[in-house]
Amino acid sequence: MERYINLGDTKGRNAEILFSGISKKPVIKVVTQAGEPVKTLRVLKAGAGCSYEALVKKFGNDVGVSEALITDDPDIDLVNTGRFIRSVQKVYVNGKNRPVYSINCTEQIFRADGTFKEERPKKELEGNILAEFPVRPVGKLLPRKELYNKFVFAKKYQLSHVNGLTFDFLMDLAKELSEKDSMMMLGAGAKGTDPLVFQDGGKSYRAFLEGRVKEDGYVLLMHLSNLELKGIL
Repeated sequence: MERYINLGDTKGRNAEILFSGISKKPVIKVVTQAGEPVKTLRVLKAGAGCSYEALVKKFGNDVGVSEALITDDPDIDLVNTGRFIRSVQKVYVNGKNRPVYSINCTEQIFRADGTFKEERPKKELEGNILAEFPVRPVGKLLPRKELYNKFVFAKKYQLSHVNGLTFDFLMDLAKELSEKDSMMMLGAGAKGTDPLVFQDGGKSYRAFLEGRVKEDGYVLLMHLSNLELKGIL
């Protein structure tokens, strides 16, 4: 799905640019023995009453669950298992597998060594990629090799022009990055230092631009990361 981002450059210019996800076409085609194409469907594996937690509550402990599995099949719902699922909705449940209608969302913070630091109320972030202030470069260019050793990139989007003017705009960015074999960090907000939030209530990401140029064409990629690699002393 194509969306827009208000992007600025090092010369103080900005424009609304298209960006879209990059999906790879499968190289393997799956067919039946007759050569007919197959399709993917969602199938119900089991109900909540067949989960490990539910079985432990029902039979008392692991020993009771083991004995029940030997004599019977309490982990299989013979009526519903295997049914096709056409539409789903997320429902929050309590410890008794009963639906709840009011929840408090929190987020857990961990240190670089993986130990728990704190739990705090989850912040509801507002999207800022089409805000009044454009998403723009932060600081100096960063060598591409160094970034790949410092960040874990979770997503990647390709930026595209919508007319001749935005083509020149993106082509200049891609040339600068390609010639210096570097990537450009992007920031949002009034100061241009905030992480990027792509939709209301979404996650925040650090974004880095990578540019490639070949003859009269360009490729401009926006890499997103929400995890930085840090050494443990």
